[in-house]
Amino acid sequence: MASAFKIITEEFIDDMDAIRSLVVTFSDPQKTAKSRIAAANSATLLVAATFEEFIREMAREFARAVVANAVSYEKLPTKLASTAWKRTMDGLSKLRFDGVQAGATAESVFGTAQARFNVIYEFCKGDLTQDIYRELIHNENNMRPGELNGLFKVSGLTDVCTKLSDKGPILEVFGETEPCKAHGKLLLSLEDFFERRNAIAHSLNPGHSSGPDQILNDLTMLESFGKALCTTLETVVPRPGSQVRADVSVPPMGTPSE
Repeated sequence: MASAFKIITEEFIDDMDAIRSLVVTFSDPQKTAKSRIAAANSATLLVAATFEEFIREMAREFARAVVANAVSYEKLPTKLASTAWKRTMDGLSKLRFDGVQAGATAESVFGTAQARFNVIYEFCKGDLTQDIYRELIHNENNMRPGELNGLFKVSGLTDVCTKLSDKGPILEVFGETEPCKAHGKLLLSLEDFFERRNAIAHSLNPGHSSGPDQILNDLTMLESFGKALCTTLETVVPRPGSQVRADVSVPPMGTPSE
C-alpha cells in the first residue's frame, strides 16, 4: 500500500504536469507579448502556490506520524506542543469581533474560537488524537529553504533540505554525484525561484517574466525536490512506540514556551 507521503507526492506531480501542459500553450509567437508575459507570470505564481501547499501537506503528515507514534505526550519533540499552542493563540487573536452584533453571527464567532481553543487545550493535556496540524504547520513567508526546513524542524526533523540532497532525483536534476554540491545548487535554485516569484507578485506593471523554458526547468526541479522529500520522509518517519525526543521539556499549561 502506498504511503501517505507517496499519495501526496503523486497528487503534487499531477498538479505540476497540468501546469506544464499550460506552459506550452503560451509560447505561441502569434500571441501578443503582453499576453505571453501575463500567462507566464500567472504560471509562475501557480507553481509557487502549488509547491508551498505540497510542502505544508507533507509537513502535516510527518507531524501526524510523529505524534501518532510517540509513546506519550512527554516524548514529543520539545517545541511541537508549544508551537501549536502559540500559533493557535495567534490565530484566535486575529478573529474579528468588530461589528459583530448579538445573535447568530456572534455565536458563530465565539463557537469557532472556543472549538479551536479546546483542541489545543486537550492536546496539551495529553490527548494526542486532537487535530492540531493546520495550526502547527503554517508558513508566514515564502517557502525558501529556511522556512521550509522550519516546518519539519518543529516535528523533530532538522535541515530536511540537507537530508534529501543525497537522493537520486536531486543528484540527477543538478547533474551531481556529491550530495554537498547538490545541496548548494538546490538552495540557490529555491532562492532564485522565489526571488522571481516575488518580483512578479510585488510588481503592478511587470515588464518581463520567466520564459517557458525557465518555468519548465522550475517544474522539473520542484518535482525532483518532491520525489526526494517523499523518499526522505518515508525513511525517517517514526515507527509505532518510538521515542521521538527523550530530552523534552514540557511547558506549564497556559504559558507554553516558544
